[in-house]
Amino acid sequence: MNKALAEMDGCYVFVGGDDYDNVDVDVDNHKDSSSYYALVDGNRVPKTLPCESESIVKGDSKEYSIGAASILAKVTRDRLMREYDVLYPEYELSRHKG
Repeated sequence: MNKALAEMDGCYVFVGGDDYDNVDVDVDNHKDSSSYYALVDGNRVPKTLPCESESIVKGDSKEYSIGAASILAKVTRDRLMREYDVLYPEYELSRHKG
């Protein structure tokens, strides 16, 4: 991570997706979004991102924060799929984890 990134007060991390233009970021709980810097896993930055940012292709293998966010997102998705499988067993949602 370069020095400019290391000195930032806060950071958003987005894990790849195909529909970046529809990402809505709510920073109302933060007084100054200029103190945030976004690292985006992929080749495009969402247009609605309210802070300075950069995209990093294959960011999960280049930046620890993106890799960590990716792991957390996958673990959360797997947990949700197991819970939804109990509610809707006919869809076999627990098979869609991983």
